Amino acid sequence: MPDYYMLECYASPEQWEYTGVDGPPPSIEGIQSWLSGRPFDVAVREPIELSWDPDTRGPRKYLYDAGIPLYHRALCAALNEAGVDNLQTYRTAIVDPRDGEICRDYLAVNVVGLVAAADLGKSVYRAQRDPPLIDSDFDSLVIDPMRAAGLLMFRLAECVSGVVIHQRVKEALEARGGFGLTFVPPQDWIG
Repeated sequence: MPDYYMLECYASPEQWEYTGVDGPPPSIEGIQSWLSGRPFDVAVREPIELSWDPDTRGPRKYLYDAGIPLYHRALCAALNEAGVDNLQTYRTAIVDPRDGEICRDYLAVNVVGLVAAADLGKSVYRAQRDPPLIDSDFDSLVIDPMRAAGLLMFRLAECVSGVVIHQRVKEALEARGGFGLTFVPPQDWIG
């Protein structure tokens, strides 16, 4: 059993349609990327205003990872209870343009921690640059536990869209029902 997993929120076979977040995220002065793994040192005006996509239907997911990562408050609480202490969170107000209802159940999340934890000698990947950082394409990933250094949650430096969680966090989330998340073994991750 691996020590680490990739955190994803895929559609389940039982439920293919979900409510989505609309459009590109708002530009926030001083923040170039929510995927950098670096702490933000600017004041962020809260709540961050977003809207649900009126062309989508279905339940809302617990995690949205496009644009500004959005985690449901219950997921953030479970991560915190599991010992994850490297999340910068910001309140959001997500309006439903169909009826004007405002949802305040999600936090914009900056995962602080960018770790070059891939064992590139054992992984299958295509590098977009040399060294292979930021946007490498993985067909199979091997996490080097020495480089991961026991961290509970971090962004993968070789592919910053990848969020890595420790097995302890995975088990804690599963004990709380899993939140509709998928915990992908690194060797099966395509990212």
